[in-house]
Amino acid sequence: MGNGKRYEIKRVLNNNSLVARDEQKREVVLLGKGIGFQKAKGEIITSQAAIEKVFVLSTEENKERVICMFSEADEDVIRVVNEYVQYLEKKLDKKMSDWFMLAFMDHISFAVKRLRQGIQIHNPFLHEVRSLYAYEYELAREGVCMLEEGLNMTIPDDEIGFIALHLHSVRENQSLSRINRSSMLISRLVQTIESELEIEIDKTSFDYARLLTHLRFAIQRAEEGIGLGENHPLSELLRKEYPICYSLSYKLVKIMQNELQLTVPEAEASYLTLHIQRMINHVTTP
Repeated sequence: MGNGKRYEIKRVLNNNSLVARDEQKREVVLLGKGIGFQKAKGEIITSQAAIEKVFVLSTEENKERVICMFSEADEDVIRVVNEYVQYLEKKLDKKMSDWFMLAFMDHISFAVKRLRQGIQIHNPFLHEVRSLYAYEYELAREGVCMLEEGLNMTIPDDEIGFIALHLHSVRENQSLSRINRSSMLISRLVQTIESELEIEIDKTSFDYARLLTHLRFAIQRAEEGIGLGENHPLSELLRKEYPICYSLSYKLVKIMQNELQLTVPEAEASYLTLHIQRMINHVTTP
């Protein structure tokens, strides 16, 4: 970091993290590979090269939560996650916030703990995430490779999907809860299509990717209050030519309205009809 500050150690959490007091008498958590190795309370850290991340413990609640998390986390997890976040910052040319680091560390620690206990991780909207957020998915895959190598364990693709959502959240400056809600809604809409039409959609097809993109932006338009204007110019023709797809599309619009508690224009049904009808020619029965 090279900021020239001096830190007095208050408590060593593990080899890669410790609690200290900075020159302004603020309590902080310092992260760095081997930063806590053979260190003791009262020592002064002046080697800035060893400090990779500084968390200021601003409130008592924040302090207890952060210290508890780093105390309980596997020190190899702390090391690898810290290395991955530094990699992300270079790759995205973006400084990751303390909030992201803490939330991400907490998520990975919990996931690793469950996997080591033999508990399987299941991501119900993995296909949707892989298609909608391809760039974030690739970054997440690289992160999982780093975790697998650093922790000597196998991590399923389902976890790649969850990490991709974290990354999309930070790239788009949106809350993770909002992105999760959108992903879960899209997954439900896809399941409704498959159930109503008794088909199995090819999750690798271009038609499927286009459908997901449309659903994603339909939800975004509803959240931002942006309408599609008048119905599709061929709306009446679509209703007559493809009554089953049109009826299903209208049902999807109603599901979105109920889930989002927002107005979703009926014009969306016309556009969805086109996507669904196009996809029907490229599906197989389950």
